[in-house]
Amino acid sequence: MITESDYWLRDLQKNVTYFHEKLGQRVWRESSFAALEKRIMLSCYIVRKLVESNKISPDNYQVEIYLYAYKNKGKIVDILNSHIINDLYEIDEPVVMAKPFSYVINQIIHSFIFQFAFEGRNQISGVLFNSDKSKNKIIYLMKLKDLIGVLSPIAQCYIGTTIFERNKDGELVLVSAK
Repeated sequence: MITESDYWLRDLQKNVTYFHEKLGQRVWRESSFAALEKRIMLSCYIVRKLVESNKISPDNYQVEIYLYAYKNKGKIVDILNSHIINDLYEIDEPVVMAKPFSYVINQIIHSFIFQFAFEGRNQISGVLFNSDKSKNKIIYLMKLKDLIGVLSPIAQCYIGTTIFERNKDGELVLVSAK
């Protein structure tokens, strides 16, 4: 459980600022990819821990985010071929869909494939990802701008007081969060 969320939220805000900066980056080194990957993974973990600790609004956790989904071509995805996205997935036939951010967070935290997508000359556009469970069915593309749009309000959400009550089954139910 997180007792004081301010420290976690500050790190999340730093990551959001970092993601903004990466949208303009044109020279990419291996260390750049690793740093961005790490910050995206940590941001997802931070959000999940904050919601589990009732330190952010559950509405922010369940907000829908648009994804581009690409079906698997019927091939088995494993460690030997997971980097060859074009061979594995129907990249010319995206399906636009909305998924709860909670779903996206879990897919990223448990990702099997996690690669960056670029537009034009070295301009990052998003993240391709799926989990071990979904890898043989689908891969998702999330635009980095959309991730920033979902994380920004979370990074600015501070709940200092929560009120819970027990329901008839004895489970805690959130009544108020301010």
